[in-house]
Amino acid sequence: MSKTINISSLSVGYENKTILKNINLVSSSNKMIGLFGRNGQGKTTLLKTMSGLLPPISGNFFYDDIDILGLSEKERAKWLSIISTTQIDIGNIIVKDFIAFGRFPYTNWLGINKDKDYQEINKAIELCKLNHLANRNYNELSDGEKQKVNIARAIAQNTPLIILDEPTVHLDLINKAEVFKLLKDLVKNHDKTIIISTHQIEYAMQVCDEIWLINNAKIEAVSSEKMIKTDKLTDLFNDDIISFDKSSQSFRLK
Repeated sequence: MSKTINISSLSVGYENKTILKNINLVSSSNKMIGLFGRNGQGKTTLLKTMSGLLPPISGNFFYDDIDILGLSEKERAKWLSIISTTQIDIGNIIVKDFIAFGRFPYTNWLGINKDKDYQEINKAIELCKLNHLANRNYNELSDGEKQKVNIARAIAQNTPLIILDEPTVHLDLINKAEVFKLLKDLVKNHDKTIIISTHQIEYAMQVCDEIWLINNAKIEAVSSEKMIKTDKLTDLFNDDIISFDKSSQSFRLK
């Protein structure tokens, strides 16, 4: 039976400033969900709140009837993992040890010592095709390689829900395509639910099953098909510079 994402009366923001108010969304799991919105409209704030990195102003976020925001940090880390835009600056560590950090919700102060942990780490390395980098120093990798390693760490964490905030922002064209392909494979073949904030709308429209659209401090869930057929993207980027061409599913300069 499919699990459910249920965001109920959720308001998010910083201190006394509310950015998005009274969000109510329900979606089934095992989907790739794209979060679209212009800069400053609250995408990152929403994802940080859902991930427990920011306290909600009010409201709840449930996954499979579990109150995610009511869990301890360690328990929450068994349900969701997050990959942010922030470049991780870490000391002298090899890739496979960095990926092993994903097992922290399941280990004790002695660290990794179970076959299950090593199985999940190796599985993540295989899925992300990182065998050739496993013994490289993380800080010596390219931006594209680092982002794949970050995704592998989230896979090793083995959570049903993965949240990504602009994961392709530092990547070139090929690496962007590879990341989207990998994420789609995780949804299709490994029973993951992925929520991804992105400005790579033309890629996301091809792989996302559902879109959460933030516009004018309001958020709604629509299918990718409906997004293309209606003028919602045109309304979102309503100015005199670009327009969305429905036939080619791409943006054009006016």
